[in-house]
Amino acid sequence: MTHTTGVSVTKGALWSAVDKFGIVAMQFVINIVLARLLTPDDFGLVGMILIIVAVSTILADGGFGSALIQKSDATAEDYSTAFWVNISISLLLFAAIYLSAPLIATLLGYPILGALLRTLAIVIVLNSIGLVGRVRLRRQFAFRQIALSNIVAYILSAIVAIAMSKRGFGAWSLVAMHIVNALFSNLFIIIAAGWLPTTKFSLSSLKRLFVYGEYMLISDLLSNICFHIQSTLVGKYFTPYTAGQYAQAKKMEEVACITLPSAMNQVLFPLYSRLQHDIESLRSRLRVDTQLIAFVIFPLLTILIIIAKPLILLLFGDKWMESIPMFQVLCLGGFFCSLQYFNYHAVAAIGKSRVLFFAGVFKSLVTIGSIMIGVHISMSAVLVAMVASNVVNYLTNGIIAQRYIKYSLSRQLLDVAPIFATATILGSMVYYLALVWNINWIVLVVLYSALYLVASHAMGIRAMSEAIRVIKRGINRDL
Repeated sequence: MTHTTGVSVTKGALWSAVDKFGIVAMQFVINIVLARLLTPDDFGLVGMILIIVAVSTILADGGFGSALIQKSDATAEDYSTAFWVNISISLLLFAAIYLSAPLIATLLGYPILGALLRTLAIVIVLNSIGLVGRVRLRRQFAFRQIALSNIVAYILSAIVAIAMSKRGFGAWSLVAMHIVNALFSNLFIIIAAGWLPTTKFSLSSLKRLFVYGEYMLISDLLSNICFHIQSTLVGKYFTPYTAGQYAQAKKMEEVACITLPSAMNQVLFPLYSRLQHDIESLRSRLRVDTQLIAFVIFPLLTILIIIAKPLILLLFGDKWMESIPMFQVLCLGGFFCSLQYFNYHAVAAIGKSRVLFFAGVFKSLVTIGSIMIGVHISMSAVLVAMVASNVVNYLTNGIIAQRYIKYSLSRQLLDVAPIFATATILGSMVYYLALVWNINWIVLVVLYSALYLVASHAMGIRAMSEAIRVIKRGINRDL
């Protein structure tokens, strides 16, 4: 990797982190406000229909977003073709959802979902408009523009949601937030990209993109179904109230185990694609990234499990009490969830979309099957099913990386084992001290963090030095 590329990746990673952490920080604060203004039922109702919009957005994408990033010689014709296909599919999907919304609401058992879904479906069209512009910015490592677009758009959407919540609009406040966010983020992306489609449309270009994108499309589709179907099924088989509690717990867990990996993957997928013909370099980079994310996420999840009760009660209030044990159990699965995406994107970068497709089908069937069994037993069974599915997903992606990146599953486990042991053993010690001496939870966080850093340094954990190196390089670049 050249010096210029390395600087671009580091700068891109920092801005991608600013994007993700900036949004997450705001989401965290806004979620606290909305959780106190709205009810678990409001969150549950919107959560039940998000699957429709999420799946439709993926279908409108058509897999062309990933295909354009992976294609090293993408042409202006490719971009325009993808744009017009995205727009056409999104309009058809919007029309289909608008017509079928009352039936979907009846099937889910709550008539109000029909009107909510019809309105929320506007997001599908808005996202399709900015798709190609976002891809072009990602290929150029222009994550600064993406970050600023997303952050400003979220601020505007949050203002609208809070104002509506205070005026008693309930679930509609959350729907409006999604629409305003999609509207402004895609508008800003279009402006930042400085790109407009031409009238060119090529069937040959469409076919070339679809060869790669078709498998990525279905793989992403199944992944999103598994992600969003949880709230839908919990709401249908239990109540929107329970779905709201679950959604809050899931949201908290995602902040911990998905935010940083997602930020890194936005930068790393284009980088992995550049290394697709050098498997040794790709494997070396993947190892570093896996250890680095484990070094940050493992201790974070551990301490969150320990302080879950006082933290959630402080932030959201007593009406969210039922989300506490849900959050703690979901964090157990987070250890595996945080690692699985790196293997996935590394394999995707070398063009093995067909392999990922079949792996995705397998993982999706396992996840959906586990959840379906769980909802017929109890909410606790659903939580266990989610943890089990995360383990299966991690192992599946790990085996695929072993096959195509030559990064053995045993080596993957050994690379993160010292970090896991350090984080959890120290966590057990701190938890025991808290029980015996009734230590304040804020003091626990400080104590645990200090012990973890000291122990990591003493054990010579490689990821710690790598984290320091990345931070120093980013600071020196800015200076």
